[in-house]
Amino acid sequence: MQKKILVVDDDRLNTTLIRFSLRDENYAVVTAHDGLEGIAAVKEEAPDLIVLDIQMPEMSGFEFMNELKMLPGASRIPVVMLTANAEMKDIFFSEGVKGYFVKPVDMPKLLAKIRECLGSSGTQNT
Repeated sequence: MQKKILVVDDDRLNTTLIRFSLRDENYAVVTAHDGLEGIAAVKEEAPDLIVLDIQMPEMSGFEFMNELKMLPGASRIPVVMLTANAEMKDIFFSEGVKGYFVKPVDMPKLLAKIRECLGSSGTQNT
């Protein structure tokens, strides 16, 4: 069974690049382009991991994290943050994120962090 990753980012080019890279690694990928879409996707798709941009319209990444904590069972989902501001790392870790990456994202490092968080590649052996 494929592990599912939700990518929440208002930058459609960034979302597309991450989606293709994750699919190449055998992950199922769901995308959302703002925090509100992201919360709806969490409820509908039950992702195994979330890649989340911090600065988005409608709902910021921090607001998303607060909403996520209120959803039953969602607090167990690992979150990896994307940001344009590296100076926010202490705030990210205090929110419980598993890692953060400064844009533009170094895809090999992001993929390595995702594998670390999920314990494997995209396909789970049963």
